[in-house]
Amino acid sequence: MWKKIKLVLWSLFGLGILVFLSLGVFIYKARYGINFYDSNPPVVSSDISGKTVLVFSKTNGFRHGEAIEASVPAYEKIAQDNGWKIYATDNGAIFNNEQLALFDVVIWNNCSGKVLNEEQRESFKNFIGKGGGFIGIHASGDNSHQWDWYEKEILGAQFSHHPIKQQFQLGEMLLEAENRTLSTNLPESWQLREEWYMFYDSPRKNGFKVLYTLDETNIDPNGNVPLLVSDKDWGMGEDHPVVWYHQLGDARIVYSSLGHSAVSFEDNTHLKILENAIRWVGKFEN
Repeated sequence: MWKKIKLVLWSLFGLGILVFLSLGVFIYKARYGINFYDSNPPVVSSDISGKTVLVFSKTNGFRHGEAIEASVPAYEKIAQDNGWKIYATDNGAIFNNEQLALFDVVIWNNCSGKVLNEEQRESFKNFIGKGGGFIGIHASGDNSHQWDWYEKEILGAQFSHHPIKQQFQLGEMLLEAENRTLSTNLPESWQLREEWYMFYDSPRKNGFKVLYTLDETNIDPNGNVPLLVSDKDWGMGEDHPVVWYHQLGDARIVYSSLGHSAVSFEDNTHLKILENAIRWVGKFEN
């Protein structure tokens, strides 16, 4: 009998260790990613001309697979409706000076982890320096990218956590309509079920402007993980931006923390935000 009890206890202990290690690996991958880099650029179609958009979906960290799969046809339809040309890839080697020069807009489509090597990062910085447009979606604003320049100059805010116990919650967002192009045909308030990102500070503190804020009244922001994380039980309070924008030299930049799930890319308001963002950062107003 005692042998059976010992066997059960050791089995439970072993199971606990496996669960603990699995959580640790998950958190490490989400925070740092498992990095690999592409060296052979893709072949870009020769008809990429006019008003052009690159949708880049590489992930070295957590991959929002369903959202990425749903988003590409959504972007393609937006481009088709507006007469824009679009090219989608997860090949980081496209971040070279020659191929980036083909595009007016680069979208980081739920990118996570360190997705570019140092040379590719320099090409991306050159693209921004020459006035290229950039849009970051959801995971492109998390803390897995290991790039101070990107976090400070492109995002303007440092990611902390998202809710764990109630990962997806229905939230109401409120419009700030200062930018006419970005706010065109958008509602003053709307609701979406989303994984709400928490940032240590509002990007307003760094001079960024906000398109939508989240009303946290009915949101549980707790991101604590039992035995592993105990200091993530807070939200951003009255000023919780979820979509914001700024100009960096001649470059226009939009970041949206929305877009965790495929459902987000079926929401007409979210799709309108993306369309307006492409138009503004690409300087496609005329």
